[in-house]
Amino acid sequence: MMDKGASQPSHRYSVGDRVRVLRDRPDGNPRTPAYVRGRIGMVVALHGQIPNPLDHRDLYPPLCTVRFALQDLTGRPSRDFVTADLHEEWLEPVPDEGW
Repeated sequence: MMDKGASQPSHRYSVGDRVRVLRDRPDGNPRTPAYVRGRIGMVVALHGQIPNPLDHRDLYPPLCTVRFALQDLTGRPSRDFVTADLHEEWLEPVPDEGW
């Protein structure tokens, strides 16, 4: 799924890919929530590149919606999920090992 109005770059990831959120902040966008840093999730939507003229940066890296099991974030039993919109510079691939 791509948002209307966002440019459509080639994404490094596809819907269904497993990714890990980096723990350390890459250059640029500091808005990634601390509770997902270092955690593994699944890409569930792609949003392209979105301009942000407020900070004079032409385009942010492509944006993905990543879904996390709430149980993995809290350590408490739950069947719920949390999603976060994250720029690809924050993500690294995770090998698919029977997940």
